[in-house]
Amino acid sequence: MTHDPSRDLRTAVVDIDGTLLDSNYQLSIAWARAFAHHGHTVPLWRIHRHMGMGGDRLVAAVAGDEVEERDGDAVRDRWEKEYDELLGGTRLFDGACELLDGLRESGLTVVLASSSIPRHAEHALQLLDAEHRVDAWTTSEDAEESKPDPDLVQEALAKVGQDAAGAVMLGDAVWDVEAAARSGIPTVTLLCGGFGRDELLEAGAAAAYDDPRDLLGRLDVALDRARG
Repeated sequence: MTHDPSRDLRTAVVDIDGTLLDSNYQLSIAWARAFAHHGHTVPLWRIHRHMGMGGDRLVAAVAGDEVEERDGDAVRDRWEKEYDELLGGTRLFDGACELLDGLRESGLTVVLASSSIPRHAEHALQLLDAEHRVDAWTTSEDAEESKPDPDLVQEALAKVGQDAAGAVMLGDAVWDVEAAARSGIPTVTLLCGGFGRDELLEAGAAAAYDDPRDLLGRLDVALDRARG
């Protein structure tokens, strides 16, 4: 078979929350408390189904346009305070650091694509020892539009001077898959964020694995699937 250099992978864009950091449930609780503080009852399951979507979109998505128009900014401000109290209880998934090492050992440039505000992102970056383990990262300050808009993915690539050709996304949510697809990038997904295997594959993911440790053990196969 003739080698097609256009299918070579050069860059891995890696989501943090729900992919490397076990935080999706704390994020959901913080949102529920923020809504309740402003008199809105939103069930946790509905909020969790929108984890991975930017906070600028989440309020309307789970509570409706009227709540967004009346209290959206106030809910987001309260959410920051609620999550501040829960953030310290979040931990990396087993194999998270080793997965990043494995990606680099596979010859890939690794950039973390976080839409967290900087002080929240710093917690995960420290746990991951990101300064020594990855090539760059983003925060909410790097993109005007949040996922599923492709801005964050594209900004992550720009951080390392790469484009969509030869890139692969690692994420846990259908919003990761959609954002990557809109950038022309395949996605390898993990189930540890709480989304189901079937729905991730139906959204267009190239493959789905349980968690970072599971993916690490089958990294060569996963990257082959991403190459198509």
